[in-house]
Amino acid sequence: MNRFFYPSRIAVFGVADNPRNLAKNIVIQSLEFGFKGPIYPVGREPGTVHGKTIITDPGALPEGIDLAVILVPARFVAETLDICGRKGILRAIISTGGFRELTDAGNPAEREMVSVARRYGIRFIGPNCIGVICPGSGVCTPFNPMQPRRFKKGRVGIIVQSGGVTTQSAYCFSEEYVGFSKIISVGNKLDLNEIDFVRHLLQDEETEQIHMYLESIQDGRELTSLARGSRKPMVIFKSNVSRTASDIAYSHTAALSNNDAVVDGALKQAGIVRVEDLHHMTVAAKALQLPPLKGERLAVISMSGGFSVILGDACERYGFTCPPLPPELLKKIEGFRRAGVIRMSNPMDFGDVHDIRALAFTLEHCLALADIDGLVLSFMYEPEMVKVFGDGIGTPEQMLNFAGRLSREHNKPIGLSFFSERRHIEDFKRLNTFPVFNNPVESIQALRLLRDYWRGKEDR
Repeated sequence: MNRFFYPSRIAVFGVADNPRNLAKNIVIQSLEFGFKGPIYPVGREPGTVHGKTIITDPGALPEGIDLAVILVPARFVAETLDICGRKGILRAIISTGGFRELTDAGNPAEREMVSVARRYGIRFIGPNCIGVICPGSGVCTPFNPMQPRRFKKGRVGIIVQSGGVTTQSAYCFSEEYVGFSKIISVGNKLDLNEIDFVRHLLQDEETEQIHMYLESIQDGRELTSLARGSRKPMVIFKSNVSRTASDIAYSHTAALSNNDAVVDGALKQAGIVRVEDLHHMTVAAKALQLPPLKGERLAVISMSGGFSVILGDACERYGFTCPPLPPELLKKIEGFRRAGVIRMSNPMDFGDVHDIRALAFTLEHCLALADIDGLVLSFMYEPEMVKVFGDGIGTPEQMLNFAGRLSREHNKPIGLSFFSERRHIEDFKRLNTFPVFNNPVESIQALRLLRDYWRGKEDR
């Protein structure tokens, strides 16, 4: 399986020296992404792509090529696989569409393609996919124009049943500074499917979480069995759940819809976290970096009365409670107030307190309470805060290190967000040393996903 992600050499079939050719993007983008091995563009007409001569005689290809990426018309795919087989290329990404998603399953071109692959023992991804993106090797096989230099390496492996969603996942996870270890676009799944790649990612040292966008589930029993035995969290965005979506999903990736009520129940029993969109996949990825959340009792602190109210609503909406804090603790916290005009409670309005010692004291003592399972902190930030709080805690690096230390020491999650200019929030996220959520409500949503994961894990 590693030959898909770490090939020593790649051959790209279907390349042409003209502006409208898509296969040339596979060559260009892999080189831009940092792939160091030889790439051999193969096409019917002579020319050059990104300084590389197009090979018009496939027999001239050297030995030792690990991976073929195929983007030729459907009627030529079997012939191309035959060339690969004779050259000893036993891994292929078949980007070509026009098989069962367009015509009936088992059409002649599809049957011949599968037959040739089996004859030579070729394992392939697709057809009708854009293949893999692997920051560790620089492999970037999508044929659609992309900006691979913007992609960030991370610890999340992503399996996607859609080319467009693959592209957006790469940008979405990178823009949230989560990054990814590998993205696999599986397409029609005529050979390798999500189960094969889940098994690989479970053993992959570069991957700590496994996320999936699926329009159909190939083998639900095996997927849930793998999840129950996994130490790596699994997250799924399962679409194609409505009558409206089913026709387009079939014409898109030949995906047959599953009974969503059955799917939902099975995922919960297996401890697979279910999300509803790509952004919430990144929210789940951040949340699952935090210590376990095994209950519903939260301490909620904000430096704004308004956000305290918003957080209180969000806690109840997502199934959390905010138990009263001990009166003696509240009295000590109230001793830090400046004007003495805000009564402390849970959720707690910290707007009358501008003392980092008070915040540290409050966080420490709330996390230490036996009847508190996690904490939410919505913090106001401006660069001038360094002058207010002092050099020991006021910088973004110091704030994240402080939150991380407390969370680890108490083995309880902190859902951290800031209300500030977007550029300052981006500065915190860019550091990527402790999860930062985009707004206070998102931090509650994140803790709900974390709670769902640990609740499912306890039920296994």
